[in-house]
Amino acid sequence: MKYIDLTMGLSDRMEVWPGDAEVSIRVHTTVKEHGHRTMRLVMGTHNGTHIDSPAHLIEGAKSLDQFSIDRFFARSYVVDGGKGGKITAAAVRDLPPGCTGILFSGADTYLDEEAARLYLARGIRLFGFESASCDEVTSHGLPVHHILMESDALIIERLVNLDALAGREVDLVALPLLVEGSDGCPARVVAMIDS
Repeated sequence: MKYIDLTMGLSDRMEVWPGDAEVSIRVHTTVKEHGHRTMRLVMGTHNGTHIDSPAHLIEGAKSLDQFSIDRFFARSYVVDGGKGGKITAAAVRDLPPGCTGILFSGADTYLDEEAARLYLARGIRLFGFESASCDEVTSHGLPVHHILMESDALIIERLVNLDALAGREVDLVALPLLVEGSDGCPARVVAMIDS
């Protein structure tokens, strides 16, 4: 078994979505002064590689901590998004049997509404993107987010290292921090493949 980390590392210098909280990582206590070292981490729930829950956009919807743990594991297929751009319904292909997750490479890859509905109809419940959004960045109202969230799907954004996995099936583990009432949360995301 081989493990591929799909997680964007956190740092003070990382890009954040306009209006989101900046990331701040500081040494809080030191071994020399306090006898132990700890760090202080301040950030938003959608910084770095993170999972969106329906509560992110739908008032009163399910928060991330309300999903059963098994929803964060999925046999997934990695789609080659190339240099990015829209994935349309015409690009939707049959998926290998047993896949409940789909991952899209390409920093600017996003779905159109019809493609999102087709993937949902094929049983996909976990959607992962290297891009910062499953919608076109300039979209108004985030229609693809709404389509997926209203179907109880999970969305992972800002993945890394998918290019090398394009066209392959992987076993995906995407574990967010367990934060009560969260609309989303950073996650450590790992793909497992046969070596």
